[in-house]
This record gives sequence, structure tokens and C-alpha cells, in this order.
Amino acid sequence: MPVVTIKDRAIHCLVSQEPLPIDRKTVVFVHGAGGNRNHWINQFDGLKNDFNVVVVELPGHGSSSPQGANRVERYVEDVAAVIDALIPSAPIVAGHSMGGAICQTLALTHPDKISGLVLIGTGCRLKVLPTILDGILTNFSETVAMINRYAFSKYTDEDIVQEGNSEMSKAPPSVIHGDFLACDRFNICEKVGEITHPTLILCGEDDQLTPVKYSRFLAEKIPNASLKTFPRAGHMVMVELPGKVNDAIREFVSSLS
Repeated sequence: MPVVTIKDRAIHCLVSQEPLPIDRKTVVFVHGAGGNRNHWINQFDGLKNDFNVVVVELPGHGSSSPQGANRVERYVEDVAAVIDALIPSAPIVAGHSMGGAICQTLALTHPDKISGLVLIGTGCRLKVLPTILDGILTNFSETVAMINRYAFSKYTDEDIVQEGNSEMSKAPPSVIHGDFLACDRFNICEKVGEITHPTLILCGEDDQLTPVKYSRFLAEKIPNASLKTFPRAGHMVMVELPGKVNDAIREFVSSLS
């Protein structure tokens, strides 16, 4: 995997090809709180024959180092650095949950770096329960298990839920706490209507962490946005229904000039 270094941070990325062909559209995937590249592996495998695909592992997650951040703005710097270093033309950025917050902020602060947005299970505000913020530091295993119970639909296979629990448990408690603190501090609801990029908004109808009303609000406020919801899927819709999510992303990206 290529590594992008920014200041003291080494950001590992999964890329579909090195170097990326300049004549193909590029989609950059940004994971959520406590995530890593494995959250996007179905999108990487399913879309790499259609587009350039880059999966970013934020600092503190997966193979990237050192520590993570506790503000969305710091992670925006990391994604912007990856775009500058690896991508030949303005990509579509796709973010899940906290990753969606990063992508929205990137669209507002670095609009010329991107050409479109895919926002999955996210919102313009991502308040976090104090019991989660406290529990990550005081009762890590049980809190991670609780988060993952809320993250998946009741229709999702138990093996997938347990895999989600295992993946989140790979990140240190301090990193996950920083991620959720970044989410809790995030609020761009007064500015989100200033996003002008074509935007696809995706949400599982059983999402308990970022309910469908969050996605509907985004769709109402972002001028050039469309919304698609998925029954029998929760917050981790891209893991729960990868084929349907890939189809929606493929159609959207293909439609962009």
C-alpha cells in the first residue's frame, strides 16, 4: 500500500492501481470512527474494475500512524494530502459516518479538490451519547459491543455483526475516543447548504446511530443531492448490503461528467 506522509503522520492507502490512470474517474473512501480499510473492502473489490479506487486509513487506524485526532478538521488535512499526493484529478469522495463529516468539511474548505460526494450513514451534526464517550475509556469491550449492536440492522447476519465488533476492537481506546469526540464536536448544519458538488446520500432504514432523518435533512439542504435508502440495513449499510450500495455508487459516479 502506498504511504502518504504529512507532518508526523504516515497515512496508508489501498489503491486499485499504481499509478492511478489519469483517464479514469477516482473514488476515495473514508471510513468512520474506529474503522479501517476493511470496512470498504467490498466497495474496493466491487468497483475497482469501473473506477480508480482509493481507500484511506486515517492516522491511528489500521496500518497508519501515529495517533488519531479528536477534531474532524485534522482528518480533513490528511484526506486532502492523500488527494494531492496520489490522485491525478479531482475525485469523488465517499465517507461513512465520521468519514461523511470529513468529506462534507472537505467540500466546504477545499471545494476544488473534489468533484462529487457520496455520504453514507452520516449527518451535518453527529452528537455522541456521554455513555459512549465515557465507556470507551472505562469499559472498552462492552462499549464497543454496544456500539456495534446499534450499528447493524436486526436482519443482519450475526457473523457480520461479530466481525464488525472485531474490526472496531483493533483500534486503541484512545483513538476511538478521539474519533467519537471529533463526531460530538462536529456541527456544520448552518453551512451544509453551501455544498455545491453533486452528492449521493445513502442510508440504511434501520440506522439507529445516524437515523434516516439525518440523511433527509442533508438531501433537503444540499442543492445538488439525491437520497437513496435501503430497507433491512443499518448504520453499516455498505457492509450489510454491499452489492446494492456498489450499484448506487456506480450509477452515480458514472452519471458525472
